[in-house]
Amino acid sequence: MVRDHGRDGHRQRHPRHALSLPAEISGAGLHRQRGQGLTALRAPAALSPPRNPSLNAVARPVTKGLLMSPLSIHSYTFVPTWTTAFGEKAARMASSTGYSHLVIPLRDHAAIEPAAITAMLEKHGLEAVTTANQRPDADISSTDRDIWRAGLERHRLSLRLARDIGARHMGGILYSVFGKAQHAAAEENVKAVAEALALLADDAAAMGLRLALEIVNRYESNLINTVAQGVDMMRRVGAKNLHLHLDTFHMNIEEEDPLAALEQALPYLTYFEIDQNNRGRLDRGSIDFGPMLARLRTAGYRDMIGVEAFSSAISGPEVAAGVGAWRNLFDDGAVVARSGIDVLRQAGFAA
Repeated sequence: MVRDHGRDGHRQRHPRHALSLPAEISGAGLHRQRGQGLTALRAPAALSPPRNPSLNAVARPVTKGLLMSPLSIHSYTFVPTWTTAFGEKAARMASSTGYSHLVIPLRDHAAIEPAAITAMLEKHGLEAVTTANQRPDADISSTDRDIWRAGLERHRLSLRLARDIGARHMGGILYSVFGKAQHAAAEENVKAVAEALALLADDAAAMGLRLALEIVNRYESNLINTVAQGVDMMRRVGAKNLHLHLDTFHMNIEEEDPLAALEQALPYLTYFEIDQNNRGRLDRGSIDFGPMLARLRTAGYRDMIGVEAFSSAISGPEVAAGVGAWRNLFDDGAVVARSGIDVLRQAGFAA
C-alpha cells in the first residue's frame, strides 16, 4: 500500500496490492493437499528455489531511483509492551517519522482488540505487520503431540487475529519457544516444525496471509540460527507463502559472511530488518548496513524493510528480560525511528 499526503495534508489510504497467494499451495516438501489429515503429507522432493514469488507483493513504486520498499518499525521501539493505548502512541510516532507499517506482537492474545487496532491504523495511515510466538505448553517444535497440537492451535488463533486487524504478514520466531535452550534441537524437533508449518501455511493462504520465519541467534532459539538452517526449513515445507525474515543483529552473531548469507536468503526474503549490534540507534554501532542494503538494491528487492531497537528506558519488564535490554540506549523511540530513516535514505530506500 502506498501512502501519500493529500492536498489537505492528511494521509490518504490507497488500494492494497493483493498478495499473490494461490488457493492451493503447492511445492515440494511436507505441504499437504486440502482435505487430507495431519499425517497425509507428500514426500520431500528436490527443490530448486525460485525467485520469491511474492517479492513485489507489497512493494511501493520506484520513485526517481529509489526502491520504495514498505518501511516497517516495531512498536516496542516506542512503547514498553502492547496495549491499545500504547499502540495509539506507537502508531502516531511510526506514521510521523515516515513508516508505512507497524509491527504488532500477538504474544498476548487478550491484548489484541481488532476493531480498535483497525481504527487506529486507519487513522494514522498504517498497515499492520504481526509477529506470533510459542509457549512451553504450546510449541510446534515439541515431540509431545499434545504440546505440538496446542502450538498449532495457538498459531491458528494468531492467524485469525492477524487477519482481523488487516495484516497480510505474520512473522517472528514461529518455530520454537523464545529463549535460551538447554540442549540442541534434534532432527525430530525439526520434522515436527516442518509438519506444523505446512499446515499453517495452508491456513494462512486461505486468509490471504503469508508467513515469515525470523532467523534468530542461539540465545533466542536452538532451532533456526542461520540462513542455511532457514533455507533447509523452506525446502522441507515447500509452501509458496512461507518466507524468511533476516535481522542484522542476529546475523552479526551467527553468520560467518553476512553478505553471502543474504545472497542465499534472497529467493525467500520478504522482511529485512536493520538492527544495530547493541540494539540502539541505527546510525551508531558496529554494523555497517551499507553493503547489505546495496546488495538488496542491485537485486531489485522491493519488499519490507524493518527497523527495531530496544532500551531499558522504554522496554517493559517482560520485553527487557527477553532481549536483555539492561541499558538506557535511548529515551525517545522517535530518535531511533529517524535514525533508521536516515540510514535507509542513504541507501536509496527512503525519500
